[in-house]
Amino acid sequence: MLTTLIIKDFAIISELELNFDDGMTVLTGETGAGKSIIVSALKLLLGGKASPDIIRTGAEEAVVEGLFTVDHSHAPAMAMLRAIGIDLDDDDFVVRRVIPRKGRGRIYIGGTLQTVSTLRDLMRTVIDISGQHEHVSLLDDAKHLAILDRYACIEPLGEEFSRQYAAYHAIRKERDTLAASLEERTRRLDFLNYQIEELHNAHITAGEADEVASELRCLSNAETLQNAIDSALADLYDDENAVVSRLGSHITEIRRAATGQPAVLALADSLSEAMAAIEDVVHDLRRVQIENASPERIDALQNRLSTIDKIERKYHVKADNIQAFLAQLEAEQQTLVLSDERIAELNKQLNEQQKHLLQLAGELSKFRKTAAQKLSAEATDGLHLLAMENASIDIVCSGSDQFENLKSTGADDIKFLLCPNPGESPRPLAKIASGGELSRVLLALKRALVEKDDVACYVFDEVDTGIGGMTATHVAHMLKEVSRCHQVLCITHLASIASHADAHFRVSKSVVNDRTQSKITLLNESERVEEIARMLGGTSITAKTLDHAAEMIAQARESFKPKPD
Repeated sequence: MLTTLIIKDFAIISELELNFDDGMTVLTGETGAGKSIIVSALKLLLGGKASPDIIRTGAEEAVVEGLFTVDHSHAPAMAMLRAIGIDLDDDDFVVRRVIPRKGRGRIYIGGTLQTVSTLRDLMRTVIDISGQHEHVSLLDDAKHLAILDRYACIEPLGEEFSRQYAAYHAIRKERDTLAASLEERTRRLDFLNYQIEELHNAHITAGEADEVASELRCLSNAETLQNAIDSALADLYDDENAVVSRLGSHITEIRRAATGQPAVLALADSLSEAMAAIEDVVHDLRRVQIENASPERIDALQNRLSTIDKIERKYHVKADNIQAFLAQLEAEQQTLVLSDERIAELNKQLNEQQKHLLQLAGELSKFRKTAAQKLSAEATDGLHLLAMENASIDIVCSGSDQFENLKSTGADDIKFLLCPNPGESPRPLAKIASGGELSRVLLALKRALVEKDDVACYVFDEVDTGIGGMTATHVAHMLKEVSRCHQVLCITHLASIASHADAHFRVSKSVVNDRTQSKITLLNESERVEEIARMLGGTSITAKTLDHAAEMIAQARESFKPKPD
């Protein structure tokens, strides 16, 4: 609700601070005293258009500031505040609007600079100014369904439908994503199958390339190796002048000539050991078996190396990593195969979800149609009490029961329509031309929605236009009823309405230092009686008029006094 309103250098207001409480507050005063200025200032806080023309003469800027209290359970306002980055430590936030004579205006919410559109979105959840089409939440067709659901007490069912609807579309998105790539997946799967088969058929194992290359080198050198061994055997042992034969002769001659010379004999012994070592090597060389280097084996090894090299170049993978790469391909293959199964599973889920959503939508529609009839009847009764005897409010529930036409809110489109006279076509509330007529229509609706509407503060301007007598009393009673659940600010010229107020402000203007200035005063009990008397008797206020005013206030209090348990 609106707690404090501060206005500076705005029209004929130099500086003003008003403090409001809950309940019903009225502002009264002579025509032209400045009552409309208060509404204009509030309109600025709701995102209304600003003009330098409203700046008080001699000032460089006008400032309007409002302190608002919001219940943390008030979901729309709290959601908007969180969306713009404002976390309330307590229950209050400040909206400040600065209109400079030159340059662009500034808007602050909770001390943070914001845009006009953000201000409008937030304040639509906080204040309605009846009589001003652009500031009334009940004129917004998009909100009619939410209002009806709240009236019918089916918000939990609506929220459940929205959750299920979102879940359905999440499943559908996954299914469509998989299905959209069906052709591409088929091509990819065919390609993977070919690659996997090729790699499996290749049978390439880690280390195989090195083993084949090593064997091929050995086979390629077999003949050369055999010739080298044969030549070594011949030179070392087999030929007539072989090394072993000649070495033996030399050892015999040295031993014969070195009698009595131990050092030389020791050298002969060393030569004998060397000859024995040569003989051992000769023996081992004779035992060496050189594998037959057949052309077929060499061709087979070369073909294997060629296959391994081809696979490496084709897949850009080293032979030792082929098996790991093959495992990756097989994993992707499995995923694509399972995608078909996943699509089938998702289609099954979608069919089940469709049936469930249609069932929920049917339940919502049933409750909404019942609530629409009841709310239409209650609001129409209110109109009849407000001197609109021939008018009626129709709440139209339209929509399709076809699944493809469902929305996140269900199958229904809800619109609040006014039929001004029998035989005329119902019209949207926003098409109502008269401000006074609109105020009464909205008052009738808000009376019916008194415990359901989440807007905290109602401002009624022109609600008493063209009415009087018993109708005015009915308006007063409705305003009082509404004020039990919502803060009500009402600008009125009728004493019968003003007498029901919980707080009464008088708007007046005077000339101070040759400057016209508007003044707003919170009235005490005696001042309030005098103001009601003025509204009843004009310039001629008598003791009877004062008594009548006091009696009206007393009667208003008595009619709304809480009944004892």
